[in-house]
Amino acid sequence: MDLETSAVISAAALAAGAYLNAKLSVGIDLKNLRHDRQWGQRLGAKIASLGDTCTIYGIFDAVDPNIEALWFEEKTWTYGEMKRDVVRLAAFLEEQGIRKNEFVAVFTTNSPEMVITILALSKLGVVAGLVNTSLRDATLKHCLDVANATTIISTPDLSQFLLSGSTRHFALNLGSFDNVPAPTDPSIFLLKTDTLPTPTVISPPAKATLAEIACLIYTSGTTGKPKACTIRNHQMCVTATPTSQDMDNPKKYFPVRVYSPLPLFHGTALFTGLCYSFGTSSTICLARKFSSSRFWKDVTDSRATRILYVGELCRYLVNSPPTPYDRAHRCIVATGNGLRSEIWENFKDRFGVPEIREFYRATEGLAKFDNIDSGAWGAGKVGFAGPLRRYLETDTIILKVDPETEQPYRDLKTGLCVRAKIGEAGEVVGRVKNRAFLAEYLNNPSATNEKLIHDVVKKGDSWQKMGDLLIHEETGWVRFHDRMGDTFRWKGENVSAGEVRDHIAQLDGVLDAVVYGVKLAGYDGTAGAAAITIKSGAHQLFMKTLYAGLKKTGLPAYAMPRLVRITQEIEANATFKKAKNELIKKSWNVADPGNQDTLYWLDGQEYKPLDAMSWGSIESGRAKL
Repeated sequence: MDLETSAVISAAALAAGAYLNAKLSVGIDLKNLRHDRQWGQRLGAKIASLGDTCTIYGIFDAVDPNIEALWFEEKTWTYGEMKRDVVRLAAFLEEQGIRKNEFVAVFTTNSPEMVITILALSKLGVVAGLVNTSLRDATLKHCLDVANATTIISTPDLSQFLLSGSTRHFALNLGSFDNVPAPTDPSIFLLKTDTLPTPTVISPPAKATLAEIACLIYTSGTTGKPKACTIRNHQMCVTATPTSQDMDNPKKYFPVRVYSPLPLFHGTALFTGLCYSFGTSSTICLARKFSSSRFWKDVTDSRATRILYVGELCRYLVNSPPTPYDRAHRCIVATGNGLRSEIWENFKDRFGVPEIREFYRATEGLAKFDNIDSGAWGAGKVGFAGPLRRYLETDTIILKVDPETEQPYRDLKTGLCVRAKIGEAGEVVGRVKNRAFLAEYLNNPSATNEKLIHDVVKKGDSWQKMGDLLIHEETGWVRFHDRMGDTFRWKGENVSAGEVRDHIAQLDGVLDAVVYGVKLAGYDGTAGAAAITIKSGAHQLFMKTLYAGLKKTGLPAYAMPRLVRITQEIEANATFKKAKNELIKKSWNVADPGNQDTLYWLDGQEYKPLDAMSWGSIESGRAKL
């Protein structure tokens, strides 16, 4: 073969490769597959290095004691300084007879005290039940009862909300709560720096396997009472392993200083914040709670290079007034989940954060996707997988769903499940590779089994249902579509609440929106309702143009919200998820004295104010919705 022919063949091969890469994203898939393999090797090495102490304490204890571990309200602690307090608290708890595998409820505000408590319990091999601090009364008692906690550890600002009883109760204040009155209940024992022992001989940490329970994280309770998810030591090690994105450019990303205003009882803060910081010999910068006005000052003062977000946090920041700290910080990465597409680029542009890492996960879930920021075209997506990645993927898949039963569709011949087509909404599931590492619901096997599905790809396999509908687009991007159960039927058509919400969010003047279904007597199906917050003083003009605006975005007539609530604020819970259940409970009767919102109904192709007469017409089923 002559040189000219060789050159032509080489050029053709390069052109073909470039075409395949552009058309099929082969290069991206190969890179991601390589990243997965390298990460798996690092995970194996980390587990091996821990020996028989596969705990978050074991990970923490391996870090150089001179490195900064924690920043909190202008104060810092090195790993060595923090270990001193961890050892002292662990020694005290051991003196009280607390032993390995017991359950201790942790009801604490974000603080050094909370971090020290988690580590001290881990050192003893005790399971920390991380209770949502916004819970009160019967729901709070339920969370304590589920774990059968032998002891409660609180911070003094929260101690009063725990009913005195037979369970031992310690309130911990190592300096972060000096401005809070000490508990007056005589059954609560106040622990301070001078009451903790200083052991002359430090007992070794408890031995623990990967399958043993490290802690409990409770579900939000949106579909009933909160359930306790058993988080295994394996998951703590997984989330403490450096990502391939960071390892590709360690000089740029390490050491990490991650700022989190998210509560440590939530998986994002615990895993992506605490575990990842300790696993990479880095620093976690904690805020007591989220404050939009203080957020960027904290990020600047703490010298954070990374921030955590979840749900609507970024929307609150974008909608907040400007501050001198908006771009005075060193943050180069924002990582979390639930960042909406209409906020994504606005957030990056306003605050100068160049990289967003959106991930799809659930505390107890196995399925996962990652969207490592690639520009505006990936805004609002949860992950990416080209044809090669889809073909080779064996752990996370999207299943075709029967629209009537909302159950995975099965092939009539094989009895196995069928994958959703490209562009088709389906339920995402994650493969159960090792049942021993599965995050189950404590003392609730029926709830655990409800999330499992068998005979999916082959007979005898087991997968975990996530309860979410996702769509794999032809471009390779994966996007969140809706939560299972948030799709309702109206006029014989399936309506996706999430899809309608996305159409509303495109309109000028919209600050926030939630869409949900309401049952109305006299009407078949479920009527769509929307709660919307808009820029002040503009709601009348907005409502006059709402129908035409939604039609212009491509929303079909049957999916138009039949009822609209203009409200000042849409409440979110402690983890920045919209309190949709509270909206569903709200009355549409304008005569109700507690109704402070402005209400509208869809009359033909026009939204009109909802008055007593029109509501009476709807209640009786006479109105043509």
